[in-house]
Amino acid sequence: MTLQRTKRFSRLNRALGWTATVMVWERLLPALTPFLLLAAAIAVASQWGLFLALGTVVHIAVLVVGSAVAITAAVLNLRGFKTPTFTETNTRLALDNKVTPEYLLGLRHAKKQPSLKIGKAKAGLAKGDPFALRYLMLVLIMFGYLSQGPVPWTQVASGFAPLGKPGVVLVAMDAHP
Repeated sequence: MTLQRTKRFSRLNRALGWTATVMVWERLLPALTPFLLLAAAIAVASQWGLFLALGTVVHIAVLVVGSAVAITAAVLNLRGFKTPTFTETNTRLALDNKVTPEYLLGLRHAKKQPSLKIGKAKAGLAKGDPFALRYLMLVLIMFGYLSQGPVPWTQVASGFAPLGKPGVVLVAMDAHP
């Protein structure tokens, strides 16, 4: 008696592949969080007009230091990264489908395989943002909108491009001879 091997693109192999992809995404997301927080902090500072009061050199220095901190935090979050093993992937797929991992192992030799459900990615922002700064950024953006009203997008964009022209001129001075 010979056992049937699963085909390369069988339902089980596709489900295992997508489950592994979801698990890798969950493990990479905390490393992306510092960059999202940096972008939100720059947008908030621009919305409040903080960069308009700074010189170009100081503005560039703030962006460089913020980028260095974000890169350092991302590297620290990636320190323990490893791709999921077959056992981890098989167990996760079994949990998502409410079956035992042994049942999925038995499906490898089945000619007809049932459709398997791929679980959604579980949010991983909390691991990359242990101080919950993402909520602080949302509160500051909303408070800035309520107190200042809508600001031009050019003002917010000027925080990301310090060498460009400022988005909003706070005081226009005309020279009268």
